Amino acid sequence: MKNPRTGSGIALTVTVTALCLTALSPAYASPTPTPTPAASTAPSAAATTQSLVAPLKYQLSLRGQRQQTNYYCVPASASMSLSTFGISVSQPTLAKKMKTTPSGGTKRTNALPVVSAYVRSRGYKYTVPADTAGNSFLLMSRVANNVGQLHRAPLLGVWMEQLPWNKGKVKGTKVGHAIIAYGYDKMAGTITVYDPWKPTGGTHTITASTLAGILQPGGMYYISKL
Repeated sequence: MKNPRTGSGIALTVTVTALCLTALSPAYASPTPTPTPAASTAPSAAATTQSLVAPLKYQLSLRGQRQQTNYYCVPASASMSLSTFGISVSQPTLAKKMKTTPSGGTKRTNALPVVSAYVRSRGYKYTVPADTAGNSFLLMSRVANNVGQLHRAPLLGVWMEQLPWNKGKVKGTKVGHAIIAYGYDKMAGTITVYDPWKPTGGTHTITASTLAGILQPGGMYYISKL
């Protein structure tokens, strides 16, 4: 991922964990870099089955974080995700381990092993399924499993300029960015996310169909047990 907020892991277009590099002007980001190879896939049937036992509605208690630099969206989102495991690790520490840079942001190939290493001893892992982008049913199923059943918050790689709260405020197209999902309501068809970007971020509720449509290919760091 380069310039923009691009992130780790993607199949056809970017690395799923977004880079998050913005210009000094308020809420602007540079365009996204070239894509990386497709990420590993987790069985969608299992995710769907597991989500059936999750509550219809659930929201984690979360202490939100704003990213400490224009290009720390991945470390910030990873820090929040790990906090739902009871793991406290700072954005600078994660950025160093993930080899995050001002010009290159954070690459999925660097970020995924780092977050997985933190949770492995607790019997969990992060994977990057390739079937969630554009599929609101699978996205809701996976979020319900992670949030409602496992009580963990997964990272999501999205196109920053397409987030409803960023419309007309972010320069560029296919600008990679990372946020987390920490709540959902199946009946309403909505997902609650936390966006670490300072100018427009914070807690937002978005429809699963809209979120699936702006998810980067391979844009979910799905949490599962080993």
